[in-house]
Amino acid sequence: MKKNNKFSSVFGYLALVSGSIWFGAYVARLLATYKMFEQTEPVLKGFLDSTNLPAVVEVISPLISLTSFTYLLMIISFTVFLFTSDFKLKENGWLFIIAAIIYITLPFEAILLINDYKLVVLFIDKQFGSEKVLELITDRQYRFNSFPIIQILSYLSIPYLLIFKPFTLKIKNEN
Repeated sequence: MKKNNKFSSVFGYLALVSGSIWFGAYVARLLATYKMFEQTEPVLKGFLDSTNLPAVVEVISPLISLTSFTYLLMIISFTVFLFTSDFKLKENGWLFIIAAIIYITLPFEAILLINDYKLVVLFIDKQFGSEKVLELITDRQYRFNSFPIIQILSYLSIPYLLIFKPFTLKIKNEN
């Protein structure tokens, strides 16, 4: 296997770190927002009302900003890594599978990022308790109902692929 240049290694490392931070914040965010709603329908739980909802949303707002920023950083740095590294997708099936996972989930996550951008704008305006915030959070939860679970399970396979590097084509030395 060829050694990568330092430029691509930096972007590979950046993609790995930002992806790890994004994944942890994404799971924490999902757990926090799913706990706000009843299990069977998109209605707030009984203990959440107009007086304590702004505090709950204010606690979740850093997770929303963190997931948005780190996801965009991961996509950009992974793309730069793919273009600058010496790895060929045809010879490294593990890298192809990782790229497929990242880029197949990208359009769906982009739609959710647009929703998150609207939330961040409301957070900047300090409108934590507005009905619009609650509407955007509910819309995000129920727009792609099972997508977060599929995405989490897909991204959980990436460490296995990075460690064991399956589907690597053995190239004969032609010298």
